[in-house]
Amino acid sequence: MRSSEAFVLGMIAGGVVAWRWGREIQRYAEAQTRGMRHRAADRIQAVDDTAGQVLDRGGDTLRRAEGFLQDTKENVSEVLRAGQDIIRPASPPT
Repeated sequence: MRSSEAFVLGMIAGGVVAWRWGREIQRYAEAQTRGMRHRAADRIQAVDDTAGQVLDRGGDTLRRAEGFLQDTKENVSEVLRAGQDIIRPASPPT
């Protein structure tokens, strides 16, 4: 038997098997993978929870950094105003 004949015979046999026992094979595969799919869904939920926690901590850090920058801005403004007052010539007496 040549390889092309074996290929055609294999295609026909595979088609018959799929037609005759396809639903049973599908139910078997679904039953065997049910636990695996459940564990995968649980792991996805764990990743979602962890990502949420990390992003929440990042938000807290950003808020603290924003507060620090605002305080720094106010301090710099005060120092600059004080420097202006020091170097500005006094107004002449009238």
